[in-house]
Amino acid sequence: MRQPDIVIAQSQRKNLKRLIAEAFRGKDRIAPFLSAEVRRAAICDDGALPDNAVAPGRAVSYRIDWSAPTSYRTLVYPENFTDPQTQISLLSPIGAALLGLRAGDQMSVFLPGTGFHKLHVAGVK
Repeated sequence: MRQPDIVIAQSQRKNLKRLIAEAFRGKDRIAPFLSAEVRRAAICDDGALPDNAVAPGRAVSYRIDWSAPTSYRTLVYPENFTDPQTQISLLSPIGAALLGLRAGDQMSVFLPGTGFHKLHVAGVK
């Protein structure tokens, strides 16, 4: 499966690079994937970020393989992650994969313990 194009707002770039550096220092296994995603992303001015693009602070609904879509959860930096029912951390495999995707996009994501799955973005708000 071809990876969809992703877009990140310029204002998030510095925070994401800080997070990636901290993740590598902490030997977090998601660090290489998040780093690769940020490197391949198109960077845009904050005002040009599409409304349907997943970004920190935005809520996203997604589904894994053919399951029902999740309730909307806000993508957050790990230091702000407090509630798995309403939030998703950027340092989780799904959170890292969602970054920069748009509603309707899909891509493969590796979930520890179960392998590769198809991640579909159901909606962004």
